[in-house]
Amino acid sequence: MDTSDAHLLLLSQQDNGLAFRQLYDRHWKRLYLFSLKLLKDETEAKDVVQEVFFTLWSKRKELQIKDTKAYLFATTKYRCLESLRRKRLDTTFLDKAHAFFGENNVEKEIYFKETQNTLAKRIELLPSKTRQIFKMSRYDELTNKEIAYQLNISTKTVEYHITQSIKQLRGAVLVS
Repeated sequence: MDTSDAHLLLLSQQDNGLAFRQLYDRHWKRLYLFSLKLLKDETEAKDVVQEVFFTLWSKRKELQIKDTKAYLFATTKYRCLESLRRKRLDTTFLDKAHAFFGENNVEKEIYFKETQNTLAKRIELLPSKTRQIFKMSRYDELTNKEIAYQLNISTKTVEYHITQSIKQLRGAVLVS
């Protein structure tokens, strides 16, 4: 029986859980070590690998993957970078709030933390394509041209999605 990654992925797309398990067993440890090297946190590294495989299973019928190993490592790297950026943004946001309002103003700090949580939740509620483009722009700090190239869409489409996401997020912050 063919046990190549491509064949296991094909079987997984046909709802073969055993094939997916083989794919998981084959790659999880290397992905975990890769994540651990980037994140320097065992729990977070495990979470990232679980998210990658969960997404692969959830979207197995939609994804068109040519090189399974390359896809898994690229997705893992993206998730790790997203996690690191999120941590950095959280820290930067709170540092600026402390500097601006002073550390003694607990009420304002709580307000800013709630606003930050609201934004994070609202970002996850954006349509998937808009959310993906927004994250690539704001978290990954890619240019519109780079995003367009990676997603094989026009820069105008990228601009449209970013504009839509900012409008929706601004509205969410003003309402909350």
